[in-house]
Amino acid sequence: MVNFFKKSLIYLALMLLVLVSFNVESASAAEVIDYEEGVTNLNNTPENSAIIGSRLLQPEIGWKRYDDSNLNIQYLGTAWTVRENHPSFYARTDHFAGIGAIVKFNFTGTKLRINSVNSAQMSDNIEIYIDGVKETYSSYSATAVYQIVNYEKTGLKDRKHYVEIRNLGKGLLGIDSIDVDGKLLAENEVPNVESITLDRNTLELLEGSQDKLTATVTPDTAKVIWSSSDESIATVDQDGNIIAIREGQAIITATIENTDISATSTVIVKKPNNEFSNAILSITLVNGITKEYDVTNTVLTNYLNWFDNAQGTSTFKFSKTISPYKKVTEYIVHDKIASFEVREY
Repeated sequence: MVNFFKKSLIYLALMLLVLVSFNVESASAAEVIDYEEGVTNLNNTPENSAIIGSRLLQPEIGWKRYDDSNLNIQYLGTAWTVRENHPSFYARTDHFAGIGAIVKFNFTGTKLRINSVNSAQMSDNIEIYIDGVKETYSSYSATAVYQIVNYEKTGLKDRKHYVEIRNLGKGLLGIDSIDVDGKLLAENEVPNVESITLDRNTLELLEGSQDKLTATVTPDTAKVIWSSSDESIATVDQDGNIIAIREGQAIITATIENTDISATSTVIVKKPNNEFSNAILSITLVNGITKEYDVTNTVLTNYLNWFDNAQGTSTFKFSKTISPYKKVTEYIVHDKIASFEVREY
Protein backbone atom coordinates (compact mmCIF):
# COMPACT_ATOMS: atom_id res chain seq x y z
CA MET A 1 0.00 0.00 0.00
CA VAL A 2 2.83 2.38 0.89
CA ASN A 3 4.61 1.56 -2.38
CA PHE A 4 1.41 2.21 -4.30
CA PHE A 5 1.03 5.59 -2.59
CA LYS A 6 4.64 6.51 -3.39
CA LYS A 7 4.19 5.47 -7.03
CA SER A 8 1.04 7.60 -7.25
CA LEU A 9 2.88 10.65 -5.92
CA ILE A 10 5.73 10.14 -8.40
CA TYR A 11 3.24 9.77 -11.27
CA LEU A 12 1.42 12.94 -10.21
CA ALA A 13 4.68 14.89 -9.98
CA LEU A 14 5.67 13.74 -13.48
CA MET A 15 2.31 14.82 -14.87
CA LEU A 16 2.63 18.24 -13.28
CA LEU A 17 6.15 18.61 -14.70
CA VAL A 18 4.89 17.73 -18.19
CA LEU A 19 2.04 20.26 -17.94
CA VAL A 20 4.36 23.03 -16.72
CA SER A 21 6.85 22.31 -19.50
CA PHE A 22 4.07 22.35 -22.09
CA ASN A 23 2.75 25.69 -20.85
CA VAL A 24 6.21 27.24 -20.84
CA GLU A 25 6.87 26.03 -24.37
CA SER A 26 3.49 27.32 -25.55
CA ALA A 27 4.12 30.73 -23.98
CA SER A 28 7.58 30.90 -25.51
CA ALA A 29 6.18 30.01 -28.92
CA ALA A 30 3.60 32.81 -28.63
CA GLU A 31 6.20 35.46 -27.79
CA VAL A 32 7.87 36.10 -31.13
CA ILE A 33 10.92 38.31 -30.68
CA ASP A 34 11.41 40.11 -33.98
CA TYR A 35 13.81 42.80 -32.78
CA GLU A 36 17.26 43.23 -31.23
CA GLU A 37 17.42 45.09 -27.94
CA GLY A 38 20.35 47.41 -27.31
CA VAL A 39 22.84 46.36 -24.60
CA THR A 40 25.62 48.91 -25.18
CA ASN A 41 26.07 52.43 -26.49
CA LEU A 42 28.18 53.59 -29.41
CA ASN A 43 31.84 53.79 -28.36
CA ASN A 44 30.84 52.26 -24.99
CA THR A 45 29.74 55.62 -23.63
CA PRO A 46 27.57 55.81 -20.47
CA GLU A 47 24.73 57.47 -22.40
CA ASN A 48 23.44 57.13 -25.96
CA SER A 49 26.02 58.86 -28.15
CA ALA A 50 24.97 58.03 -31.73
CA ILE A 51 23.85 61.00 -33.82
CA ILE A 52 22.74 61.47 -37.40
CA GLY A 53 25.64 60.32 -39.56
CA SER A 54 26.95 57.80 -37.02
CA ARG A 55 27.65 54.23 -38.15
CA LEU A 56 25.56 52.16 -35.73
CA LEU A 57 25.84 48.40 -36.14
CA GLN A 58 23.58 47.55 -33.17
CA PRO A 59 20.89 49.50 -31.33
CA GLU A 60 21.94 51.50 -28.30
CA ILE A 61 20.71 50.94 -24.75
CA GLY A 62 17.00 51.70 -24.49
CA TRP A 63 16.39 51.10 -28.20
CA LYS A 64 14.97 48.13 -30.12
CA ARG A 65 16.07 47.46 -33.71
CA TYR A 66 13.70 46.06 -36.32
CA ASP A 67 15.10 44.76 -39.60
CA ASP A 68 13.83 46.11 -42.92
CA SER A 69 12.27 42.68 -43.58
CA ASN A 70 9.81 43.13 -40.69
CA LEU A 71 6.26 42.47 -41.89
CA ASN A 72 4.94 45.55 -40.07
CA ILE A 73 6.78 47.81 -42.56
CA GLN A 74 4.87 48.60 -45.76
CA TYR A 75 6.78 49.35 -48.98
CA LEU A 76 4.60 51.21 -51.50
CA GLY A 77 4.62 53.67 -54.36
CA THR A 78 6.99 52.02 -56.82
CA ALA A 79 8.99 48.84 -57.45
CA TRP A 80 11.22 47.94 -54.50
CA THR A 81 14.41 45.87 -54.65
CA VAL A 82 15.41 43.60 -51.76
CA ARG A 83 19.09 42.77 -51.30
CA GLU A 84 19.64 39.56 -49.34
CA ASN A 85 22.72 37.85 -47.89
CA HIS A 86 24.72 41.05 -48.15
CA PRO A 87 27.27 41.25 -45.31
CA SER A 88 27.26 45.06 -45.22
CA PHE A 89 23.63 45.39 -44.14
CA TYR A 90 22.03 44.78 -40.78
CA ALA A 91 20.73 41.16 -40.73
CA ARG A 92 22.24 40.96 -44.26
CA THR A 93 19.21 42.57 -45.99
CA ASP A 94 17.92 45.97 -47.09
CA HIS A 95 15.16 47.51 -49.23
CA PHE A 96 15.65 50.33 -51.76
CA ALA A 97 13.62 52.09 -54.48
CA GLY A 98 13.68 55.23 -56.61
CA ILE A 99 11.66 58.42 -56.77
CA GLY A 100 8.06 57.98 -55.65
CA ALA A 101 8.92 55.25 -53.12
CA ILE A 102 6.82 55.27 -49.95
CA VAL A 103 7.39 53.55 -46.60
CA LYS A 104 4.70 53.30 -43.92
CA PHE A 105 4.74 51.88 -40.40
CA ASN A 106 3.35 52.48 -36.93
CA PHE A 107 5.12 52.38 -33.59
CA THR A 108 4.77 53.23 -29.93
CA GLY A 109 7.42 55.16 -28.04
CA THR A 110 9.12 58.52 -27.77
CA LYS A 111 11.99 58.25 -30.26
CA LEU A 112 12.80 56.93 -33.73
CA ARG A 113 15.86 56.29 -35.90
CA ILE A 114 15.97 55.39 -39.60
CA ASN A 115 19.15 53.55 -40.61
CA SER A 116 20.38 52.95 -44.15
CA VAL A 117 23.35 53.12 -46.49
CA ASN A 118 24.74 56.52 -47.48
CA SER A 119 26.21 56.81 -50.97
CA ALA A 120 26.25 58.87 -54.17
CA GLN A 121 23.33 56.79 -55.48
CA MET A 122 21.05 57.63 -52.55
CA SER A 123 18.42 60.39 -52.40
CA ASP A 124 19.15 63.81 -50.94
CA ASN A 125 15.44 64.76 -50.74
CA ILE A 126 13.44 62.49 -48.44
CA GLU A 127 10.31 63.60 -46.59
CA ILE A 128 9.26 61.92 -43.33
CA TYR A 129 5.90 62.54 -41.70
CA ILE A 130 5.34 61.64 -38.04
CA ASP A 131 1.66 62.00 -37.15
CA GLY A 132 1.31 64.27 -40.18
CA VAL A 133 4.19 66.62 -39.24
CA LYS A 134 6.77 66.85 -42.03
CA GLU A 135 10.55 66.88 -41.77
CA THR A 136 13.25 66.02 -44.33
CA TYR A 137 16.53 64.11 -44.41
CA SER A 138 19.19 62.92 -46.87
CA SER A 139 21.03 59.64 -47.54
CA TYR A 140 23.45 61.13 -50.04
CA SER A 141 27.22 61.05 -49.53
CA ALA A 142 30.20 60.98 -51.89
CA THR A 143 31.37 57.60 -50.57
CA ALA A 144 29.37 54.52 -49.58
CA VAL A 145 29.01 53.86 -45.83
CA TYR A 146 26.65 51.22 -44.46
CA GLN A 147 24.35 51.10 -41.42
CA ILE A 148 24.26 54.87 -40.96
CA VAL A 149 21.77 56.77 -38.80
CA ASN A 150 20.02 58.83 -41.48
CA TYR A 151 17.26 60.32 -39.35
CA GLU A 152 16.52 60.70 -35.64
CA LYS A 153 13.52 62.06 -33.76
CA THR A 154 13.30 62.24 -29.98
CA GLY A 155 10.97 63.89 -27.47
CA LEU A 156 7.74 62.48 -28.89
CA LYS A 157 4.74 61.81 -26.68
CA ASP A 158 4.78 58.24 -25.36
CA ARG A 159 1.90 56.93 -27.46
CA LYS A 160 1.18 55.42 -30.85
CA HIS A 161 2.65 57.20 -33.88
CA TYR A 162 2.04 56.92 -37.61
CA VAL A 163 5.08 57.32 -39.90
CA GLU A 164 5.22 57.83 -43.66
CA ILE A 165 8.46 58.30 -45.62
CA ARG A 166 8.49 59.59 -49.23
CA ASN A 167 11.37 59.79 -51.70
CA LEU A 168 11.20 63.03 -53.71
CA GLY A 169 14.80 62.97 -54.94
CA LYS A 170 16.36 61.39 -58.02
CA GLY A 171 18.41 58.94 -55.97
CA LEU A 172 17.32 55.91 -53.98
CA LEU A 173 15.42 55.64 -50.73
CA GLY A 174 16.89 52.88 -48.57
CA ILE A 175 15.68 51.17 -45.41
CA ASP A 176 18.16 48.90 -43.61
CA SER A 177 16.67 48.98 -40.10
CA ILE A 178 14.40 50.99 -37.82
CA ASP A 179 15.20 51.75 -34.16
CA VAL A 180 12.51 52.73 -31.65
CA ASP A 181 12.31 52.75 -27.87
CA GLY A 182 8.87 51.15 -27.92
CA LYS A 183 7.42 48.68 -30.38
CA LEU A 184 6.84 48.43 -34.11
CA LEU A 185 3.13 47.72 -34.56
CA ALA A 186 1.11 45.57 -36.87
CA GLU A 187 -1.46 47.50 -38.87
CA ASN A 188 -4.37 45.94 -36.96
CA GLU A 189 -2.83 47.03 -33.65
CA VAL A 190 -3.31 50.69 -34.51
CA PRO A 191 -6.65 52.37 -33.66
CA ASN A 192 -8.11 55.18 -35.69
CA VAL A 193 -5.49 57.91 -35.79
CA GLU A 194 -6.67 60.95 -33.86
CA SER A 195 -6.67 64.10 -35.97
CA ILE A 196 -8.27 67.53 -36.10
CA THR A 197 -8.63 70.16 -38.83
CA LEU A 198 -10.39 73.53 -39.02
CA ASP A 199 -12.47 74.74 -41.95
CA ARG A 200 -10.39 77.96 -42.23
CA ASN A 201 -6.76 78.80 -41.50
CA THR A 202 -7.38 82.54 -41.29
CA LEU A 203 -10.41 84.63 -40.46
CA GLU A 204 -10.89 88.39 -40.89
CA LEU A 205 -13.50 90.14 -38.76
CA LEU A 206 -14.51 93.71 -38.04
CA GLU A 207 -14.55 94.91 -34.47
CA GLY A 208 -17.77 93.81 -32.78
CA SER A 209 -18.62 91.17 -35.41
CA GLN A 210 -18.64 87.43 -34.96
CA ASP A 211 -18.19 84.20 -36.92
CA LYS A 212 -17.82 80.48 -36.32
CA LEU A 213 -15.01 77.96 -36.91
CA THR A 214 -15.87 74.33 -37.52
CA ALA A 215 -13.56 71.52 -36.38
CA THR A 216 -13.47 68.10 -38.05
CA VAL A 217 -12.08 65.39 -35.76
CA THR A 218 -11.20 61.71 -35.98
CA PRO A 219 -12.74 59.84 -34.31
CA ASP A 220 -15.87 61.98 -34.52
CA THR A 221 -16.65 61.29 -30.86
CA ALA A 222 -13.54 63.17 -29.68
CA LYS A 223 -14.19 66.28 -27.56
CA VAL A 224 -12.70 69.56 -28.77
CA ILE A 225 -11.37 72.21 -26.39
CA TRP A 226 -11.26 75.77 -27.81
CA SER A 227 -9.00 78.61 -26.67
CA SER A 228 -7.83 82.07 -27.77
CA SER A 229 -4.28 83.35 -27.46
CA ASP A 230 -5.59 86.84 -26.63
CA GLU A 231 -9.16 87.24 -25.41
CA SER A 232 -8.82 91.02 -25.45
CA ILE A 233 -8.73 90.76 -29.27
CA ALA A 234 -11.01 87.78 -29.98
CA THR A 235 -12.89 85.33 -27.79
CA VAL A 236 -14.09 81.83 -28.62
CA ASP A 237 -16.64 79.63 -26.86
CA GLN A 238 -16.65 75.84 -26.70
CA ASP A 239 -18.75 75.62 -29.88
CA GLY A 240 -16.20 77.54 -31.96
CA ASN A 241 -18.15 80.83 -31.99
CA ILE A 242 -15.76 83.80 -32.24
CA ILE A 243 -16.41 87.40 -31.24
CA ALA A 244 -14.04 90.13 -32.47
CA ILE A 245 -13.28 92.55 -29.62
CA ARG A 246 -10.65 95.00 -30.85
CA GLU A 247 -8.13 95.48 -33.64
CA GLY A 248 -5.24 92.97 -33.67
CA GLN A 249 -4.48 89.28 -34.20
CA ALA A 250 -5.29 86.27 -32.05
CA ILE A 251 -4.67 82.55 -32.56
CA ILE A 252 -7.70 80.32 -32.06
CA THR A 253 -6.68 76.78 -31.09
CA ALA A 254 -8.86 73.67 -31.20
CA THR A 255 -7.36 70.72 -29.27
CA ILE A 256 -8.58 67.15 -28.87
CA GLU A 257 -9.20 66.71 -25.16
CA ASN A 258 -6.42 64.91 -23.22
CA THR A 259 -4.02 65.05 -26.21
CA ASP A 260 -1.54 67.46 -27.75
CA ILE A 261 -3.27 67.13 -31.15
CA SER A 262 -4.52 70.56 -32.23
CA ALA A 263 -5.28 72.84 -35.15
CA THR A 264 -5.11 76.63 -35.28
CA SER A 265 -6.65 79.54 -37.14
CA THR A 266 -5.45 83.14 -37.13
CA VAL A 267 -8.17 85.71 -36.45
CA ILE A 268 -7.40 89.18 -37.81
CA VAL A 269 -9.62 91.86 -36.28
CA LYS A 270 -9.88 95.16 -38.13
CA LYS A 271 -11.66 98.41 -37.58
CA PRO A 272 -14.59 99.06 -39.98
CA ASN A 273 -13.38 100.36 -43.34
CA ASN A 274 -15.47 103.52 -43.02
CA GLU A 275 -16.13 104.37 -39.42
CA PHE A 276 -18.46 107.23 -40.39
CA SER A 277 -20.63 105.56 -43.01
CA ASN A 278 -24.23 105.96 -41.88
CA ALA A 279 -27.50 104.06 -41.99
CA ILE A 280 -31.03 104.51 -40.68
CA LEU A 281 -32.01 101.83 -38.16
CA SER A 282 -35.78 101.62 -37.83
CA ILE A 283 -37.01 99.62 -34.81
CA THR A 284 -40.67 98.70 -34.33
CA LEU A 285 -41.65 97.93 -30.75
CA VAL A 286 -44.33 95.47 -29.63
CA ASN A 287 -46.59 98.39 -28.71
CA GLY A 288 -46.53 99.62 -32.32
CA ILE A 289 -44.20 102.58 -31.76
CA THR A 290 -41.36 102.95 -34.27
CA LYS A 291 -37.99 104.38 -33.29
CA GLU A 292 -35.49 105.57 -35.88
CA TYR A 293 -31.79 106.15 -35.31
CA ASP A 294 -29.10 107.58 -37.57
CA VAL A 295 -26.18 105.22 -36.81
CA THR A 296 -22.61 104.59 -37.91
CA ASN A 297 -21.46 101.19 -39.14
CA THR A 298 -19.86 100.52 -35.77
CA VAL A 299 -23.06 101.20 -33.86
CA LEU A 300 -25.07 99.15 -36.34
CA THR A 301 -22.65 96.19 -36.03
CA ASN A 302 -22.75 96.39 -32.24
CA TYR A 303 -26.56 96.49 -32.30
CA LEU A 304 -26.82 93.47 -34.59
CA ASN A 305 -24.44 91.47 -32.38
CA TRP A 306 -26.36 92.52 -29.27
CA PHE A 307 -29.71 91.61 -30.83
CA ASP A 308 -28.46 88.12 -31.81
CA ASN A 309 -27.02 87.33 -28.39
CA ALA A 310 -29.10 89.25 -25.85
CA GLN A 311 -32.47 88.30 -24.39
CA GLY A 312 -35.09 89.37 -21.86
CA THR A 313 -34.66 92.82 -20.33
CA SER A 314 -31.20 93.41 -21.80
CA THR A 315 -30.94 96.97 -23.19
CA PHE A 316 -29.07 98.71 -26.00
CA LYS A 317 -28.17 102.39 -25.70
CA PHE A 318 -28.70 104.91 -28.53
CA SER A 319 -27.61 108.56 -28.52
CA LYS A 320 -29.80 110.95 -30.52
CA THR A 321 -29.09 114.56 -31.43
CA ILE A 322 -32.23 116.66 -30.85
CA SER A 323 -30.65 120.01 -31.73
CA PRO A 324 -27.14 121.34 -32.24
CA TYR A 325 -27.02 121.89 -28.50
CA LYS A 326 -28.89 118.88 -27.11
CA LYS A 327 -28.43 115.12 -27.13
CA VAL A 328 -30.56 112.44 -25.50
CA THR A 329 -29.90 108.78 -24.70
CA GLU A 330 -32.56 106.13 -25.31
CA TYR A 331 -32.51 102.51 -24.17
CA ILE A 332 -34.23 99.80 -26.22
CA VAL A 333 -35.27 96.66 -24.31
CA HIS A 334 -34.63 93.41 -26.17
CA ASP A 335 -37.96 91.70 -25.51
CA LYS A 336 -39.87 94.87 -26.49
CA ILE A 337 -38.60 94.73 -30.10
CA ALA A 338 -41.11 93.39 -32.62
CA SER A 339 -38.99 93.98 -35.74
CA PHE A 340 -36.37 96.27 -37.26
CA GLU A 341 -34.98 97.26 -40.65
CA VAL A 342 -31.79 98.91 -41.87
CA ARG A 343 -31.72 101.54 -44.62
CA GLU A 344 -28.20 102.40 -45.69
CA TYR A 345 -27.32 105.68 -47.40
